[in-house]
Amino acid sequence: MKKLCTLLLLVLSTLSLCAQDADTTRGSNKRKFHIPEEYRPHFTATVLGRYEYNPQVNKHHFELRHTRIGVSGSVHPMFSYMALVDLTYGGKFSPVAIFAQFKPVKGLSLLIGYDKMPFSSENLLSPYQYYFSDKSFLTQKITAWSDVGAVISYKWDKVVPFEIKAGIFNGAGFSRQMEFQEHLNYVARGTFELFKNFKLTFDYAGVRPDAFRIHHYEAELAYDIANLHLEAEYIYKQYMEKSLSPTHALYGFAYYKIPVGKKMLDNIGIGARYDAITANCNGQPDADGNLVMQSSRQRLTAGLTFIFVEKPLRAGIRLNYEKNFVHKGVECKEDRIILELITHFAN
Repeated sequence: MKKLCTLLLLVLSTLSLCAQDADTTRGSNKRKFHIPEEYRPHFTATVLGRYEYNPQVNKHHFELRHTRIGVSGSVHPMFSYMALVDLTYGGKFSPVAIFAQFKPVKGLSLLIGYDKMPFSSENLLSPYQYYFSDKSFLTQKITAWSDVGAVISYKWDKVVPFEIKAGIFNGAGFSRQMEFQEHLNYVARGTFELFKNFKLTFDYAGVRPDAFRIHHYEAELAYDIANLHLEAEYIYKQYMEKSLSPTHALYGFAYYKIPVGKKMLDNIGIGARYDAITANCNGQPDADGNLVMQSSRQRLTAGLTFIFVEKPLRAGIRLNYEKNFVHKGVECKEDRIILELITHFAN
C-alpha cells in the first residue's frame, strides 16, 4: 500500500508539472515556464479485465489481469525516459519498465534501467497488443525475463532494414539490484526485414538462475499478407547440467482481421494458435535441493476479437477458448473459456 501511495503521488506530481504554462516565482518577480512540445511527457494507461470459466471442473472466476500506467518522454534531443508499472499483475504491484535512454546518433541507442530482456517478439508485446488472451507456453514458462541492466541497439532502415540489440543484466531481479553479482545474464537479438512485411529474427540468451547457466537459442518469423498475420517461433533450451535433457518450445498462429469501418466497430479479428513445450526446468532447486522438471504439454487456442477503436486508443472485447493436452495417462483439467475487456489510452 505504501508503494502504491508513493506511486500515485509521483504521478500526480508529474501531471501538475506537465501543464502547458506553469507559474513560477523567483523573488518577487513572476514568470511563465513553458515546456516545449517535444519535451512534454506522454501518458499511457491499460486496463484488462477478464472472466474465466473451466468447463472440465465447472469453476470460474473474475480477474483484473493488468492495470498499467506509465509516463515517457524526452528531456534533451539525445536523452529520454520511461516509467511503466502494473498495479495489479498477479494481484500485486509490479514494475514493468523503468529506464533512461541515450541516443547519440540516428539509429543508435543505449538503455540503462529495468526492462524486459530483448528476447522473443511475443514476450516484448504490451498486453493491449496481444493477439490472444494468454501468451504461449514459450513465453509463459521460458522467456518472461525482466531485470536491471543495459541494452545497446542499432537500427538501420535502408535496403534491408534490420535492428540489432545486445544486453547485459544483473540476474537478481528488481529488489536485489544493489547487490554485486559474480555472474551476469546476457542476450543478443537481430531482426531482419528481408522483404516487405516479412521479418526474420534470431535471439540468444544466457541466463544463470542458480548454480549453472542455461543457453537459449531462438528463431522466429512474421509475415503480413493484406489483413492476414502469420507468426511462428521456436526455442531450443540447453542446460549446462548433464542430467537435464534440452527443452524445445514452439508456437505458430494465424490472425485474420476483417475491416468493418463502422462508427462503433473498427474490425473483427479471428485467430487460431498451436503451442507446445517439452519437459522444462527453470533452474531453481526446490526446498529439498532437487531440480524439478515441469511436464510437457500442448494447447490449441481459438479466438474472436471485436475492436471498437484501434489507434491511438484501443478498446475491444476478446473471446478465447483454450484446449490443453498432456501425455497419455496424465489427467489434464486446464481448459478455459476467457472473456476479456481491453482498454488502452495513450496521448
